[in-house]
Amino acid sequence: MATPDIENPDRTDLKQIDHERFFEAMDSLPSPTEALRSAFRRAKTRSFQRNTGLGSAD
Repeated sequence: MATPDIENPDRTDLKQIDHERFFEAMDSLPSPTEALRSAFRRAKTRSFQRNTGLGSAD
């Protein structure tokens, strides 16, 4: 018989304290840093160039 996580990999059982901590963290996400914003801009530009063959997303 398969283990529970193999039978249903989309389900995770959390203890109450883990559930609370997870959602507290999700509700208080920090603002993105300039480094993260810059990384997203670069990724967007690369994706645009790859998908269109053009040189800029602007």
